[in-house]
Amino acid sequence: MPYQIKKRKCKDSKNKKGNYIITKKNSNKKISCHKNINKAKQAMKAKYVHEDIDVTIRSVLIKLLYESIKNKKSFKGSHPNESYHKFDEFWFDLEGLTTSKENRQTIKNYLKQMKLI
Repeated sequence: MPYQIKKRKCKDSKNKKGNYIITKKNSNKKISCHKNINKAKQAMKAKYVHEDIDVTIRSVLIKLLYESIKNKKSFKGSHPNESYHKFDEFWFDLEGLTTSKENRQTIKNYLKQMKLI
């Protein structure tokens, strides 16, 4: 964003008097106030550097996101090394205290469909 220095009486954030302000081009809104022209120029350079850093960070993040999407692999779990425990079928054939034979059979079929048995 282009900035410019204007000669105008002003007060900074510490209520000290200054003679130069920094504004965005085509705007009269004060961004900062400075005692002399050299301090105003240094502040303006710092604003450009800050914007350059922001642009660089954004472009790096966009490239990283693009590469991660491009190389995305699908896994069964949320972690690439995650694997599911294989259940032994005989556990579902044992009579349970809290489950009926039909419930055990339903769960057994469900786990088979998920290829966990």
